[in-house]
Parts: sequence; C-alpha cells; structure tokens
Amino acid sequence: MALSDAEWASEFEPIQRSNPPRPGRALHEAKIPMTGPGADSTVRATPDGDGIFGGSHAPAGEAEPSRPIGHVDCARSIIVLLPALNEEMAVGSVISRIPTERLRRSGYDVRVWVVDGKSTDATLQVARDRGASTYVQSGEGKGNGVRQALNHLLNDRSSGAAAGSRLFVMLDADGSYPPEDIPSFVDALESGSDVVVGSRFRGHVEDGAMTSLNRLGNEFLNGLARILYRVPVSDVCTGMWAFREDCVREFGLAAESFDLEADLFASACEVGARMRELPVDYSRRIGDPKLVPLRTGLLIAWRLLTRRLNRGGDVVPRASQSGFDFRGETA
Repeated sequence: MALSDAEWASEFEPIQRSNPPRPGRALHEAKIPMTGPGADSTVRATPDGDGIFGGSHAPAGEAEPSRPIGHVDCARSIIVLLPALNEEMAVGSVISRIPTERLRRSGYDVRVWVVDGKSTDATLQVARDRGASTYVQSGEGKGNGVRQALNHLLNDRSSGAAAGSRLFVMLDADGSYPPEDIPSFVDALESGSDVVVGSRFRGHVEDGAMTSLNRLGNEFLNGLARILYRVPVSDVCTGMWAFREDCVREFGLAAESFDLEADLFASACEVGARMRELPVDYSRRIGDPKLVPLRTGLLIAWRLLTRRLNRGGDVVPRASQSGFDFRGETA
C-alpha cells in the first residue's frame, strides 16, 4: 500500500542536511572493480586518446571511437548509457528520442553509448546508424557490461571534458523508459544531487508493462531496501539512473547481472551520495523480456543484503542541495 507524504516523513529519521555548495571530490582512478568476465580485456584510452581504437567492429571488451551527437565546444559532457541485448526493434527509436538538440542548446556535449551484451541481431548496426558509439562487453550480464563500459569511460580523458565534470545517464534500450526525461535528470544533478533515481511507482505504469508478479516482487525489494538502508526509496530496481562523474568514481560495483541497480543503490548509500528520486513513466518494452522474475528477485535481494552486511555501521545518504527527496515530484 502506498504511503502518504506524512507517513513517508514519519517513517524515517530526518536526514541531516549538508551545507551547500557541495565540495568537489578529488579526481582519482575509478574504484569500479573488474573481477568478472572481461577483467583482463578492458579497454583504456591513452592520455591523448590515440591509437587504441579502430575498425567498425570492435571485439568483445572493446569500444569503437566515440562519435558525439550534437557536439559543441563546451566543458560539460553528458554520457548516455544504453545497456542492450538483442534490441534491434527498440534501440534506434530510443536514441532518436534523446533530446540532443535541446541539451546542445543548453551548452552540453551529448555522447550516446550503447553497451551491447553480444547481441545476435542488428542492435549494433542500428545503433551505429543512429550515430551512437558502441561498447561490446566481455562475458554475459547487464552488470558486467555496464561495469566494463564505466571502467573504460571513467579512465578515458580523450573527450576533452573537464576532469570529474561529466554527467552520466543510464536507461534501458528497450523503450520502456522515457529518454525525453533526460533533461530533468540533468537538472537535478546540476542542482546538487549526486545520484538521481527514476521511480516508476511515482510516475505512471502503462497497462501491461509490469505483471502482477513483478509488481509484487518490486514492492518486496523496495521494502527490503528501505529497511536495510533506512532510505525511503520507492523503486530500487528502476532502469533509469543519473550520476555525477565524481560520485560514480567512488562506487565499488560488483554486480554481474540484473542485480546492477541494487548495486548502484547500495554504492550510492555507502559513499553518502546526495540522492534524489524523480517520477518516470514506464511503458511496455519492445521485444521479449530478458529476466526471469523469481531468480532475478532472489539475486537482487542477495545483493542488497550482502552489500549492507559487508559494509556494517550506518549508511545514510546526504541531503541534496534541493532537499532529500525520495517521494518524487509533481510533474
């Protein structure tokens, strides 16, 4: 049963507000470990970005040259990550719906990366035809792919963006999340949040987009996350996130599969990130689903439990500059 705003406020202890503006973190090597498949084949750019990329068909664990969409000469860069596996019917539309021109007019350099889990259909070709860069992961699993891509991008300074200044937005490539909402996520990051969570349960879930079993499982996992981390999150399994570069560098991700989102949430809590939740609409995905509900639910619960127990002590995110908000916003 959904909680009212008053119930949300009374259920959790007040979060102590930090004093804005947020002090910048020192830029350092990303902490994202590469212990899963592909650990020995991660691509890293040379300081001048020269000589390690090439060809139109990068092998697993490698990336093609970054091709900016709507490139402008600016110090602020947005990297949109689209994890994909056999999404030829959806990925092109998702890329086209990204409001690149709007972001460009606001002074951003927008780069779209499709993180491919070794698709056997035309996903890669469709993505390239729409102007996106592609990263083909080593091994299987959404978590492995995103960790490998982040590890590559966080240690690639060839884009020319100011150190630690890039903004990352991640959403699934199956058409279920709205690329049109990316500017709202960027605005939240620019307003002082370190991590932005897109909540389907604070937005609108289209009929047929989520089965009753999946909804029940999501509610259980959300409740587990609230109990373990004392954070009133309403959608810990959402596939739409945004992060500041200097924050995501501190994450210690270990997920290999669909436990990625739980790993992101736990990492954000552990590093004391300023977190904010925004409502997003959730549509029926294009194509067949990839996850097995019961097995995936158990994996996510295990990730939440092990991250919390291994950490120990208090895990409390800091308030964002605009207020600690896991109740969403009105549209």
